[in-house]
Amino acid sequence: MTRFALLFAAISTSALTGCAGTWDQVSSRKTRQDPMSLFKSEDPMHVLRNKVAGGERAAAMRRLKEPGSGNPAEQDEVLQILAQAATADPSPVVRTAAIDALGRFRDPRAVPLIISAYEKADGIPGGTILSAASGVEPAGVLDPKGVDDLLGLNGPIGFQPELTTTIRQRSLVALSNSNGPEAVAFLAKIAVGTGKGTTEKPEERDVRVAAVRGLGQMHQKPAVVALAQVLEAETGKDLVLASRAHEGLVDLTGKNLPADPAKWNNVVQTGFEVTSGPTWVEKTLAPIIR
Repeated sequence: MTRFALLFAAISTSALTGCAGTWDQVSSRKTRQDPMSLFKSEDPMHVLRNKVAGGERAAAMRRLKEPGSGNPAEQDEVLQILAQAATADPSPVVRTAAIDALGRFRDPRAVPLIISAYEKADGIPGGTILSAASGVEPAGVLDPKGVDDLLGLNGPIGFQPELTTTIRQRSLVALSNSNGPEAVAFLAKIAVGTGKGTTEKPEERDVRVAAVRGLGQMHQKPAVVALAQVLEAETGKDLVLASRAHEGLVDLTGKNLPADPAKWNNVVQTGFEVTSGPTWVEKTLAPIIR
């Protein structure tokens, strides 16, 4: 397996299995020097405030809990740390961990930071890099012998298309955790696409699928409108996009209509209410009950 393939697998599976975090910990210089450190859990903020390997920073971000309004100074500090890590860290593993952490935050300032992470997902230097708070070590300081360096990622010089796609998909998943209008509008823009049709690159289409899935979890009327647009545009063209849009429409409105764009356009035009949607148990049992 190539170094790039190993990294791509680590990022792609970390959201479900935590494999990336485990691999980073086992491979780190700190673990090699002190094997028992694998079973110790340091305070995430202590790790993020100090120069540590990228893998340790990513693990800390996965454990990180939002300080909240009870500690505004630390809330501001951690947002600065995550903002720089999500948009400018040379390690895709650290970037996705920061994006995931921002997706768990209820602070409305997290949404534009996730959008910025999406837009800078190619890893190419440029634009304004967010600075850390005073006294906070810049994000992305890597252990020279850490897993990130072993994989040849020693600077944000541009990620492979597959990594960029993964970072963008994770950004959209993080945005779907928010029900705010800015997040809904951004997901809707990505889901509807540019109308390029057959000229659309496979990775662009994969990102759109993630956006459509995200909209299906956002209980807002604009999400329903966007999904109806996707259904109309993709029916007869892209089965996955059309079916995901239809699934989201059914979940959000509670209307068990067929995947007919005309019927759903009529729903949008005549008015509708957004429901709470089925639980994951109900979704699992639905094919059995029918």
